[in-house]
Amino acid sequence: MGVLSLVVLATLPVQVAQSDSSATFADRPTEVLVRQAIARHHSQDSAVSDYRARLTYRLSFSLGKRRWARIPVASVEEQEALVQWRHPNDIKVDVVGRRARARSDQWKIQSLFDKPWFVPRGLGDSVSFFANEVPERAALHPFARDGPQWYRYALVDSLAIATPDGNLRVAKLEVLPKREGLALVAGAIWVDAATAQVVRFTFRFVGTGLWSVPDKLTKGDSAAARRENAIINRILRVDADLEYGQQDGRYWMPFRQVISGTIEVPLITDIVVPFEATTMFDDYVINTGETIAFTVPMPDSAGGDVPPGWEESRGEWRARARNGREGTDDAGVRPSRDYAGTWGGGRFQIHYPPSDSLDAYAGWLEPLVLDRSGQDEDRILGIRADLERLTEGLSSDMTGRRRAGIAYERFADILRFNRVQGLSAGLGYRWRVPGTTFTTLHGTTRFGLSDARLLARLSLIRDGPGGRWSLSAYRDLRELDPFFRVKTAGNSLNALFAAHDNADYFLAQGGSVQYETSLARGWELRLTGRIEGQSSVPGDATSGLNDVLGGSGDFPANPAIRDGLYGALSLGLEGLSGSANWRVGLEGLAGEGDATGRLVGYWRQPLEVGGGLTFQARAGLASRPTLPQSQFRLGGLQSVRGFDYGTGRGQAMWAAQMDWALNRNWVRPVLFMDAGQVGPADGLFDERVLVGAGVGISALRGLVRLDLSAPLSSGASGLRIDLVFGAPR
Repeated sequence: MGVLSLVVLATLPVQVAQSDSSATFADRPTEVLVRQAIARHHSQDSAVSDYRARLTYRLSFSLGKRRWARIPVASVEEQEALVQWRHPNDIKVDVVGRRARARSDQWKIQSLFDKPWFVPRGLGDSVSFFANEVPERAALHPFARDGPQWYRYALVDSLAIATPDGNLRVAKLEVLPKREGLALVAGAIWVDAATAQVVRFTFRFVGTGLWSVPDKLTKGDSAAARRENAIINRILRVDADLEYGQQDGRYWMPFRQVISGTIEVPLITDIVVPFEATTMFDDYVINTGETIAFTVPMPDSAGGDVPPGWEESRGEWRARARNGREGTDDAGVRPSRDYAGTWGGGRFQIHYPPSDSLDAYAGWLEPLVLDRSGQDEDRILGIRADLERLTEGLSSDMTGRRRAGIAYERFADILRFNRVQGLSAGLGYRWRVPGTTFTTLHGTTRFGLSDARLLARLSLIRDGPGGRWSLSAYRDLRELDPFFRVKTAGNSLNALFAAHDNADYFLAQGGSVQYETSLARGWELRLTGRIEGQSSVPGDATSGLNDVLGGSGDFPANPAIRDGLYGALSLGLEGLSGSANWRVGLEGLAGEGDATGRLVGYWRQPLEVGGGLTFQARAGLASRPTLPQSQFRLGGLQSVRGFDYGTGRGQAMWAAQMDWALNRNWVRPVLFMDAGQVGPADGLFDERVLVGAGVGISALRGLVRLDLSAPLSSGASGLRIDLVFGAPR
């Protein structure tokens, strides 16, 4: 039985009467429909007594730096299962297949559920997912009997849908909390106008007590729970889109259930982890009259929600996980798993066969791909944008979106160390602009202890579904290197410990406008225009910590630039091609009779060979005459290790790097080797080739690495030690 294809014939807007914000219903038609929907929500649905279906579950996550970017999926897992459901709420789930794919082995995911994770029919008065654990406190359904005490309803739209039996009219209700509550939702509900049955429910969890429930009803526990919930609200946003499809022309059955959201780091605005869990239902057989044959005994009172004997096997699984075998037997196979218990007015059973059986499943209808279709992505982003606008007026306690507060664009803006300012501290503050959507005013100040220089930046930022606009005025320390973004914690720590700063700097005072957008999934375009005064700054800082550790603590001098007033235009495009990362850039800099244009390119190709192999290549070409601030630098972590950053400078350059991990352990040795040239464009390949090599100890799969490098060609001497964060291997 397939889902009936629904064709939208017309969208008929409904005029919504203006009303007081505290009113429950926007108008009389809204009230009539909501009352009917509440009655329908609480009536016993006897039309469907049982069903069998096939479901496909897909879990994925991504890693990105912009909330509304089309970020490529980092890892995905799919499971397929056969489901039997019987009224009132008995269910049996037999998982038959599992497969996974990731851009890197370190990102592979695997999920295991000991309770049903989806909604097999309709929602009850309490709204939660994943075995009633997300959120920890279930939210109140808008069609619960006491829903009107908490929600405001507005009939905002209706549409006609073509069916074989004629036209079906669906009405859209917007639902918002009218006061603060512990666990509520905000979103839109589409209902069948004839039966008042829900056919789609799209919402965001909001509330002051969603994510933390006090263990005891004491003042201290309640205060702690409020604090925890406030923190989690700022980190986590969870949206849901529950769609129903009409089966056999009469039964509204679950079709697609999407739980999506983002994880964002508090105070930092450039780190985002989108995630998505989608359950698709298909191949329905309804009202078979069959009973469910449960084969797993119910847990006894002493065993809780697990079958007798499961505690022992679960302990064995955890022991194997600690030993690195993740619950597998000696042959690398996970044993079968069975879960049983009671839930929501019924009984459940979930069966997982051995992992080799799951992996051998051949019934997949489509190949597994990392990235979902463009249509699916547009739908998810559109829902997120609609919910963002809808919840804009709710209190920050309900949504976690603070009206104002301390915030940083990058983690390294809190504390930074370089050869110009030495140790510098920054303070950032962000205001949400009243009366706007997606728009903030962001101010940052920074003071360096070595140069006693005060820096500041003020930016008006609109970060929305169409892209990110930034209008900025600043007095800032800028780096010259087009390849290495040095305003990172990693570069600061390396400069502090090893006295190696991988950048040249100048003082910029002026203004800029920047636009960032996604051209396609994983393809990010950045356009920037700047007018600024540029001036040289000395590098007088030293690293006392490096001196204590046995080094000199001294940095090479920061080179001078050609001071003056300049205008600059730049275009940057970066993306993914398979497992490779690439970046190209074009920049023009002009002022006071001098002008230079330059073109840059970068390619990074990881290969899962042995412990892992990564190749990186960089190249750049500038026009002649070349301004000092537009020259390319050779040497350092991002070009040729074993040499100081900026050992060579010139109009053109190239560099190639190779990193080879010798195993896949959490702590692993890494061998690396680099080569490159820099000089005039017409004689680049006649210049001396810099070659360096070394060995590193990598921990946590490249999160932190200690490198020992040495030059293999003339031009430098001695060994270099570097502390590297986010290493290729």
